[in-house]
Amino acid sequence: MTTGENIRRIRKQRGLTLKQLGDAVGVSEAYIRAYEAGRRNPKQQSLEALAAALHVNVEVLTGADFDGIKAMHRLFQVFRQYSGEMITYKDEDGNERVAVGFGTLSLMSSWYERYEEYQNTIKKCKKIKNVTERANALLEAEAAFDTWMDTYPECEKDPEKLEIQKMHDQFMDKMGLNPKDPE
Repeated sequence: MTTGENIRRIRKQRGLTLKQLGDAVGVSEAYIRAYEAGRRNPKQQSLEALAAALHVNVEVLTGADFDGIKAMHRLFQVFRQYSGEMITYKDEDGNERVAVGFGTLSLMSSWYERYEEYQNTIKKCKKIKNVTERANALLEAEAAFDTWMDTYPECEKDPEKLEIQKMHDQFMDKMGLNPKDPE
């Protein structure tokens, strides 16, 4: 998704009009429309204001605009920085899969816990007999999971995890063991 598509998606999730978001950011409705349509690219200061108004991290607005190769490089960076490990396994259909774990990215447990909740909700939704109700419940579950990812870490249930991760990252920075993103 492009930055504009992310702005539109999250604005609509929040139930905001173009004017309301523009007012919150201090720009006109036309600017928001141009951002969403991709005719204008918000500068860093505007991105920060948009992210604050939408209650998301700036990365949520900009970070999703990448292809498979960029995705791999982002994973490589996280892999290096957080003691990555890989394993292969067979899924329930016998297909070989690859799983990646990050030994020193303790916040992954929060993501996994929330993912399990999401998967359990999906299983419950699939048992709904009425097709329309099932479809709506599945869409609602997906939207809730997307919102959780978009608003992380504000939605973190265990603030101690955030502090532990922050201390680890600061220590690694001090030791010069935290490779930085060259971009």
